[in-house]
Amino acid sequence: MYFSMPDQFISMQSANVAVAFAMTQQTFQYFEELAKLNLQAAKATLAESEQAWQLATSGKTPVELFVHQAGNVKPVAEKVLSYNSHLFGIANSVQAEFLKLFEDRFAQSNAKMQTVVDDFARNAPAGSEVAVTVFKSAVSSAGAAYDAMRKATAQAIAMAQAGQSSASASTRVK
Repeated sequence: MYFSMPDQFISMQSANVAVAFAMTQQTFQYFEELAKLNLQAAKATLAESEQAWQLATSGKTPVELFVHQAGNVKPVAEKVLSYNSHLFGIANSVQAEFLKLFEDRFAQSNAKMQTVVDDFARNAPAGSEVAVTVFKSAVSSAGAAYDAMRKATAQAIAMAQAGQSSASASTRVK
């Protein structure tokens, strides 16, 4: 039973590699979404720039051009807000998916690590109780550190989402 530990570690590493590749594929998917969003924004900006130049060269008076430009401020702000909202949505999707992968992977690894620790404790030679206690403490501390990091990350994400929501609400009200 003691010799199964290397196999357990190899199994954990194989699972970690699979998760890494899954995350890489997910990352590419989100980069594609971001590229589409940026292309849409670039196309819209190009079309609007063409209209602005057409208007500028149409022989209108400077006052008419100024009034037209002033009238475009609110639609431009709304477009920027919309772009930011879409960008924030993509970022939230990335965060949620990665957090789910990390939590699932951590739960699996933690369960396997606990099995390894228990096997190690059962098969440890006499007199190694201190080493077993230190090993168990290290595993427990790593779990607590991960949990604290996860909670801090969730708090930061919630604050960012609240800030984005309040910015959206204040822009729409005006």
